[in-house]
Amino acid sequence: MDGRSTLGSFHGTSVPQLPLITPTRKSRSPGKSSSKSPSKARVPSPTKSVATCTSSSTRGITKKEQLAQMSPDVTFSDISYIKDPSTPKPVLQLWTHYVMPAKTENRIVPQELKASHPWRSIELFAKAASLGTAKDQADKYRGKAQEAQWVSEVAGRLITDLPTLSACTLAGKRKIETLNISAVSIAPNELCPTSPVDAFTDGNKKIDHALALETSVGEERTLSTGGTVYRVLGPASINQTYGWTAFNPMFANFEAKTNERDLLIQLGTWIAAEYEKRHREGYPMDIPVPAIAIQSDQWKFWIAYSIMVPAKERKHGRKPYRVQFVGPVDMGNTWSIEGVFKILHVLKAVVRWGFNVYEPEYFDKVLAKYEKK
Repeated sequence: MDGRSTLGSFHGTSVPQLPLITPTRKSRSPGKSSSKSPSKARVPSPTKSVATCTSSSTRGITKKEQLAQMSPDVTFSDISYIKDPSTPKPVLQLWTHYVMPAKTENRIVPQELKASHPWRSIELFAKAASLGTAKDQADKYRGKAQEAQWVSEVAGRLITDLPTLSACTLAGKRKIETLNISAVSIAPNELCPTSPVDAFTDGNKKIDHALALETSVGEERTLSTGGTVYRVLGPASINQTYGWTAFNPMFANFEAKTNERDLLIQLGTWIAAEYEKRHREGYPMDIPVPAIAIQSDQWKFWIAYSIMVPAKERKHGRKPYRVQFVGPVDMGNTWSIEGVFKILHVLKAVVRWGFNVYEPEYFDKVLAKYEKK
């Protein structure tokens, strides 16, 4: 049995197979898609410059708590907050049916891997899936590499190697892409969180990677000619970006750092811009966003979602919704094969959620919206 088929069953029970995830290890140039056929031409990027979020303040955001002073306000709570009555059902579904089971499973060593040298078996198991290199890369670069190199060779390697978690392409199903979006900005400016009292105006926040559903040329054409709100400001887009990522429905976000800087500032700003895009375009607001925060070797999982705020409870100058993060949930680490093994369980669950829930509940509705134009 090869590494891929072995990954199809854990603990002696059958695990649903995933769609083939198309790797895009390198950042793609505007107007190109490294995981699509070169003959599939994307909608051209704008010929003139398009406004993106710029940093023009003397007082930038340095702590995630300061995002609560923005509009929409972004707040962070312990995972127990998910039990609050205001939590949307799709958020509970992501947690109870996908992430929490994955967290439970990853504490158990699969029976078929138990041997006289179980950790050696797990190491061979991980390497058979081309993922044991994550620990090797971490050992190689830990304490020596610049942050960009760590993100590319360690965290990024684990993300872009996700195709090894899929044994086959499921007929009739959409593929999933891994995107390096470290050079992609929020666009246009209006999507950036704003400060009602001008306390903070630093909105130039980017993240490292994202998982997205693949779109066909025909779907991109439908989306690009659908008459979106921002056509007067620039090219059409279904997310908080322009250019080659404009028609990628991104359903999970990753940010990595090797120092103690608060990476949740970037994830919070990026995801708040996504919800502003959804709000202005009339896209579903109740679908959550998985957010993975990687601090050196440690991987933490957050769930972000929007909560509508009644007019009578809304502060002056605030949006009619707020963005709530709950977490963090420990995913694992790259210190050991066991730690990498745990990370993969959660990532696999996130991919399965994107395929089973996000696609029909979000992207198909967005596509249908513009097919009716």
